[in-house]
Amino acid sequence: MRIRATFLALAVLTVSLARAARAQSPAEQLALGIRAYGDLEYDTAAALFRAALALPGPPPLTDAERARALVHLGATELFRERRDAAAAAFQALLVLEPRYRPDQLVFPPEVSGLFEEVRLGTRAVAATVPPITRIDAAGDQVIVWLYATSYHQIEVAVLHANGVRFRSVYAGGVGDSLQVLWDGRTDTGALVEAGSYYLDVDSRGIDGRVVRSLVVPLTVERVHLDALPLPPPPDALMVPERVAAGGTGVRALATGLAGAVAVLALPAVMAGGSGGMVERLAVVGAFGMGGLATFLSQRHTQPIPENIAVNREVRLAWQRQADAVIAANAAKRQEVHLLVRAGTPRTGQGP
Repeated sequence: MRIRATFLALAVLTVSLARAARAQSPAEQLALGIRAYGDLEYDTAAALFRAALALPGPPPLTDAERARALVHLGATELFRERRDAAAAAFQALLVLEPRYRPDQLVFPPEVSGLFEEVRLGTRAVAATVPPITRIDAAGDQVIVWLYATSYHQIEVAVLHANGVRFRSVYAGGVGDSLQVLWDGRTDTGALVEAGSYYLDVDSRGIDGRVVRSLVVPLTVERVHLDALPLPPPPDALMVPERVAAGGTGVRALATGLAGAVAVLALPAVMAGGSGGMVERLAVVGAFGMGGLATFLSQRHTQPIPENIAVNREVRLAWQRQADAVIAANAAKRQEVHLLVRAGTPRTGQGP
């Protein structure tokens, strides 16, 4: 009867916790679980930790909160004398964060001891990759930092979206941390085409088989540099190339007009006959037209050789600059640059 009553009480407690879980966020359940853990209520704490880890939110647990829930769950299961469950929680924690270590001021030696035992037997890595990497010239590379739970053999490669490997990046051992590089090229040295790729990190066991994979999604864009503008026209730098001729035409016009006036002023007797007005007008017209013709014929511009030479050099300098820009733009159109965007790493068996 006592065993039955205990089982019934545990079932009621489980149902009550499940109902409470539906009404609380994962973070609130985590806080309640840590409180229950501190009060040595390990059954309640384990149920709350598992509920917090299982629920998607909102809002979901952050990675730091998830790590805190897993380390407390491992300690709780150990105190419940469920060593395998505790080891499973610690292993999940190490896969999430290979660099995690329990705070020895918070957890007793038996917890840290089991965690260390699980860590040495777990082969997993975490990766940090810059969100955006530009590959513009030789030497530019995507920098990947890998952090391992413990020393083991890994293989790093770049895969097509369909999972086919086309570039091996690294194969060998990894200890605490390791930096690997990818230059955006295939095994043949050619830049990859635009598209979706994966950086795959395989952790291998003692027998050489892949025991765990970490995949980092990569999106590659091909970009071209912007064309340079042509230099502005040299009009503002040009100087006048011609100048108006001297005052010769003006003097001729003035002379003609003066002669015409003089003729008009002559006494009638000088013009002969009946007053001679018609003849004088004819002479006046001749003087005037002659001066005007001379003025118009001599009103022209003359070249300035020095300014013409200066303008020629200005035009040649502008043309050289324009030709250099045109050649540079033609070269830019032939160049290919890559923009590599990294997504969130995830564990699994590859894409």
